[in-house]
Amino acid sequence: MIAAIRIASSDENLVAALLAADLPIDDLEDSGRWFFRVESAGRTIGFGGFELYGEDGLLRSVVVSAVDRGQGHGRLVVETMLREIEHAGGRRVYLLTTSATAFFLHLGFTRIARAAAPPSILATRQASTICASAELMTRAI
Repeated sequence: MIAAIRIASSDENLVAALLAADLPIDDLEDSGRWFFRVESAGRTIGFGGFELYGEDGLLRSVVVSAVDRGQGHGRLVVETMLREIEHAGGRRVYLLTTSATAFFLHLGFTRIARAAAPPSILATRQASTICASAELMTRAI
């Protein structure tokens, strides 16, 4: 059974996991972000989060520990976050990545030009400064 437990952006395990994976933490404390610990059979398998702008979600902070990679946990974390975004009213999701393009392509995301993204997504700190050179991807939920 997969469970998503909402956590604070300051959760020390989330922050540690993001830092260990060289993922940004600069804007974790900004408002409008929801973060989750994803568990399977009572064991943490990863973390994820999102921001929601109307029906557009920004998937962010997806991380699985190095020892748990390659076992399908990343897919479970992403699928869990997509369900959470959908429950919150999202219909399309965007993400920025510098190192996981192949992983997200495998999960049905497609690359898009930044100009094709909604202004609300482009105005996020993730898109405008923190991950300004990252690849932008999207998919419908």
